[in-house]
Amino acid sequence: MAAPRLVIFDCDGVLVDSEPMANRKFVEQAARFGLPLDETATLHEFNGAAMRTRAEVLAARHGWVPPADFVARVDAAVDAAVTEAEAIPGVAAVLARLEVSRVPVCLASNSRHQEIDLRLRHLGFERFFPRRFSGADDVAAPKPAPDLYLHAAREMGVSPADCLVVEDSENGIRAAVAAGARVLGLARFTPAERISALGATPFADMAALPALLVSQGIALAGC
Repeated sequence: MAAPRLVIFDCDGVLVDSEPMANRKFVEQAARFGLPLDETATLHEFNGAAMRTRAEVLAARHGWVPPADFVARVDAAVDAAVTEAEAIPGVAAVLARLEVSRVPVCLASNSRHQEIDLRLRHLGFERFFPRRFSGADDVAAPKPAPDLYLHAAREMGVSPADCLVVEDSENGIRAAVAAGARVLGLARFTPAERISALGATPFADMAALPALLVSQGIALAGC
């Protein structure tokens, strides 16, 4: 198997531990407009999903009619709380190693460009990702559709089959697999056995990621 030519990182849940915070802001806003939700259940069901997707699914399920600017309200609350989210433990060291090894990388997230930029700036990760792609802003259908990963590969001049994606959510894994990429899945909110069933290779934490990258044929400095 040829070595990947590009490593694509998801953002929320892979680079930054922002999913619980973003989900909490969604649940808080939904409660304000008459829809009480269980925070834990909502997090597990919608991990990695775009905010508009969450709102559409819940509106259809409960006959709920949120205000027209509901998603904008959630987005504003999430942006205001950017400093509440910290980096996933160990990911900074992985990114630095990829940088030193001159491995091409980019970012593909369902989040908005503004949200992505705020989070990378907060973490000091901007230099690692000069190219960033948004499921909310750049494509018609966010993850779990393959559109975002197909778009990222095309923009980076690489075949999807030559991409290695690092994901954590079921939505993201489905998107990357459907696009034809190889996928490594961080088993945090998605169980390892589910990640395997979706066609990805699970790993427990960022300390395990460098060895997995090497096993895929990526040359890392120090290996």
